[in-house]
Amino acid sequence: MNILISNDDGIYAEGIKVLVNYLRNDGHKTFVVAPLEEQSGTGHGITLHQPLRVQEVFRESEQFGYSVSGKPADTIKVALTYLYDESNIDFVISGINRGANLGTDLFYSGTFAAAAEGTLFKKNAIALSLIVDGDYLYFESAGEFIVDYLKSIQGKVFPIGTLLNINVPNLSIGDIKGIKYTRQSNRKFKENLVERNDTQGNRYFWLGGSPVIGDHVDNSDAQAIEDGYISITPVKLDLYDNELELLLKK
Repeated sequence: MNILISNDDGIYAEGIKVLVNYLRNDGHKTFVVAPLEEQSGTGHGITLHQPLRVQEVFRESEQFGYSVSGKPADTIKVALTYLYDESNIDFVISGINRGANLGTDLFYSGTFAAAAEGTLFKKNAIALSLIVDGDYLYFESAGEFIVDYLKSIQGKVFPIGTLLNINVPNLSIGDIKGIKYTRQSNRKFKENLVERNDTQGNRYFWLGGSPVIGDHVDNSDAQAIEDGYISITPVKLDLYDNELELLLKK
């Protein structure tokens, strides 16, 4: 397949390099367009008030792709409206993200946003993330998984407005128990806003936090990861809710 690759960790991240290598070695043609710098946590924002600069990028003395001085969603727009013929792209994959995208992470995730933007162009799309756990990161497990998984779904056309959010536990491929199709969990973050002063004595804040498990959800993405499985969550971008409408009409 012809696969458009992006991420939110930036075009020089390790995860995107591993993903491209695995896909190319399996015979796919890859088109890499990713943010010039890390854009984690930027969600589905787009750049409207400053120019987008596009540059060819080489890694290990070979042409790797193009960088865009914007957000993950910007990269897909640039790729499919300017750099490449949209009709030639079969699939969009965003990743391999360095870190989980579980539960409410999807609202903030640039990784998910790039894949979702591909969905808005009516392309099959996947957001692919590796859980950060321990000193060694098994990007190769996510790479090996995705090339096999693509074989199993090749030829399938996702319903309009849908995509897959996939998380891989940080384990060797042999230690992963399998895959589970899951629901989005209620994994949230305990906010941690640190107040500091700069060298001029002006106050500023640094936003952070640590993940916590929210209300219980059966067959959740977070539980699958905790149990050593790859989590595959089908996601729909349509935010309409019939249950709330019926409540309001009573």
